[in-house]
Amino acid sequence: MSAVQGRTRRLGRGGTIAGGVLAALLLAGIVPRLAQRQRLAATTAAVAVTVPSVSVTTVTRDTSPAGVSLPGALSAVQTAAIYARTPGYVRRRLVDIGSRVRAGQLLAEIDAPDLDQQVAQARGVVAQTRAARELAQANLVRWQALAADSAVTAQELDQMQAAFDEAVANLNSAEANLQRLVQLQAYERVVAPFAGVITARNVDLGALVGPAGGVSGTLPAGTGSAPGSLFTLAQTDTLSVYVTVPEDNAAAVAIGKPALVTVPALPGDTLRGRVARTAGALDATARTLLTEVRVANPSGAFLPGMYAQVGLVLGPSRAPLHVPATALVIRDGPPQVVTVGPDSTARYQTVTIGRDLGSSVEVTGGLAEGALIVINPPTDLQDGARVRVATAP
Repeated sequence: MSAVQGRTRRLGRGGTIAGGVLAALLLAGIVPRLAQRQRLAATTAAVAVTVPSVSVTTVTRDTSPAGVSLPGALSAVQTAAIYARTPGYVRRRLVDIGSRVRAGQLLAEIDAPDLDQQVAQARGVVAQTRAARELAQANLVRWQALAADSAVTAQELDQMQAAFDEAVANLNSAEANLQRLVQLQAYERVVAPFAGVITARNVDLGALVGPAGGVSGTLPAGTGSAPGSLFTLAQTDTLSVYVTVPEDNAAAVAIGKPALVTVPALPGDTLRGRVARTAGALDATARTLLTEVRVANPSGAFLPGMYAQVGLVLGPSRAPLHVPATALVIRDGPPQVVTVGPDSTARYQTVTIGRDLGSSVEVTGGLAEGALIVINPPTDLQDGARVRVATAP
């Protein structure tokens, strides 16, 4: 064996020894780290298994004004069908549909010659009975003077007194009949009972009219017009909206509370009004409260009969507590929520719920403001178990 070969073998043995030493050093550093990492993963897994992670939220009060939106229809605050009280023919018609009139304004005149002649006849009867009364009074005075001298009997005096009393009664009856006819004659002038707008006109010149139902109209009755009426008058400067409030909100409705009326046909325009009155009792069938809302309509842009949406402010004296609907636990008993205390302990708390608002519900009892409750609590979460809060309130 040569010297070169021996030197090569010694170098090979040295490299092998050095490689082994290096591998031993690497194993001595890596193995403990791997073992420590495995221990940490095992500890973390054990903690995750024993302490569940939950998402929580804080119980708060709804400070926004509570209200309800209900459908309705606009209607005039006053509507009257104008009839002819006196039979006759329409001599003049001074208004038509859409005419705005004031209280006491002349709408039409009726020609009633028969009534005029009856008034003249009644005046004659009054004059006749007045003369008869004056004659009976004069006879009574004379017979009273004769009775003082015992020239007539008491029976004859009583007869004169009765004749005078009869004459007085006849005069009173004649005057009352004259007043009745004069009043009917005044109805030849048809006037507006209040200020408003004519919404229907059912007669024209020459139409024969009479008491309610006795109209031979030349025009078909307008929409909503009473049969036999001459005109329909509506007061539109103030409008009413009747809505039916559900039983859940009926207790919060009070006279004078504000309301906002919107009309889909007039987007962007709103009317502000107030509750004018309520029925004071729920409908036995629908369990609703009939409520009237009045709104001012000075511009006249809103018309009676329009569909409307009424927003009533029904805010209670104290805002209710709101919790997410996903926080409720409903099993065999009453509804519950899972609260998380300062020590991260979960407790099942029985609550009393109010209105269901969809994504949230009102809580009326069993829960305090500011409490932490679990959202979507796990089905296997035990009462008194420790939890880890994953989501801060």
